[in-house]
Amino acid sequence: MAVSRLFDERPIWSKNALTERLLDIGLRFTHSKLRRLLSRISYYFFNGPFLRFWIKKGYDPRKDPDSRMLKPRWEDICTFRAFPYKMQTSLQLFELVDDYIQSEINKPPSQASCTVSFVNLY
Repeated sequence: MAVSRLFDERPIWSKNALTERLLDIGLRFTHSKLRRLLSRISYYFFNGPFLRFWIKKGYDPRKDPDSRMLKPRWEDICTFRAFPYKMQTSLQLFELVDDYIQSEINKPPSQASCTVSFVNLY
């Protein structure tokens, strides 16, 4: 089954990531059907660092050092090699290492000052 093959790719999934991956391969399940399928091949943590993740049966992420989440370096976040590890992260555009973003912010300004009503980067 497709759902169990995804747990062969990686042993830990969030429900949203799993749902998106299934949609990518053309599968759509109701919430209750997916939950029934998942409960047969995986288990769910209700607390701790793996809160709300589906874990492949037989795999214990607490005993596997590779399953821990390391905080990414700021440089990795700014170059889009890692996601921010906080719910809210503020970045200035000049910090982002991206050719398109840098070319846009380096264009001559179209106004002499920036106001709340004029914050348009597109």
